[in-house]
Amino acid sequence: MEKPKEPSFSAVLCTLREKIMTNSKKKKKYVAQNQKSAYLFILPSMIILSVFVFIPLIASFVISITDMNIFMKDVSFVGLKNFTRLFSDNRVSNATFNSLYFTLLEVPLQVGLALLLTVCLAKNNRYCKMLRSVYYLPFVCSMTAIGIVWSMLLDPNMGLVAYWLKQAGFETAAFLKDPKFAMPTVIAVTAWKGFGYTLTLLAAAVLNIPQSLYEAAQMDGAGSFQKFIHITIPGIWATISFCIVTTTIGAMQMFDQAYVMTQGGPLNKTETVVQYIYDRGFQTAPYDLGYASAISVYLFVIVAVMTFVLRRFVLKGGEDADA
Repeated sequence: MEKPKEPSFSAVLCTLREKIMTNSKKKKKYVAQNQKSAYLFILPSMIILSVFVFIPLIASFVISITDMNIFMKDVSFVGLKNFTRLFSDNRVSNATFNSLYFTLLEVPLQVGLALLLTVCLAKNNRYCKMLRSVYYLPFVCSMTAIGIVWSMLLDPNMGLVAYWLKQAGFETAAFLKDPKFAMPTVIAVTAWKGFGYTLTLLAAAVLNIPQSLYEAAQMDGAGSFQKFIHITIPGIWATISFCIVTTTIGAMQMFDQAYVMTQGGPLNKTETVVQYIYDRGFQTAPYDLGYASAISVYLFVIVAVMTFVLRRFVLKGGEDADA
């Protein structure tokens, strides 16, 4: 009997090439199907972002170079006139200072308070879970409602805080009507409302740190403070950076708490950029939408620069610490 002929090297190579091509086509088809599914899942979010973020952002840039009122009549092109005008507006500079002052105090207070409590509550027992839930409750509530409640509590005539101060023998203070105390009071209320959210994120990050690292450090004689500095902080630095960046963005856009509690007063000491935008565009006649949009573009640039700087140096600092 004749032995079957062995396939030549070229035939084997062709067969192998065909299998590779077939597998490659199947893989591309599989990836394409997954990509279509992924696009379908993100489509609702993209529609919402487009309607409420991207389109209004583009519209703000367009309106900022026009002279337009709230009734959108007699619209005219003015170029950069609105931008040159805002740099000579004392209320813009005052609102910018107030926004930066609020951000520079509120962000470290909120993140620092949450980080401090994280050390005590980063456990999976029922007591810690209950406290984390209690601290998270103010974040769920409306800032408007919280502002109204705190305004009543801090009222110098009928507020509970004023009553406690009188009972303790101290003089009552008009916290929301005194130019010295108005902004610090708004900062304290905002930090009290938001630190529960930051605490939840940080506690979740701490719980993901392997316990073997703490056990090894304890065997080497490390104390609680050394564990916190050399294990906890580097282990959750990415979450801390996220909290700092997002809290900073939110603080620069602060509006409702100051509007409800102080209406921007006293003497415009708590008037922020967003509040001034609202005032110029919708509250005080003439309703100048063009100028208000120019101020919003100005705020957008400030927030974008601050976000870039924070992401650049805060995240880089965390990566250097890990290295």
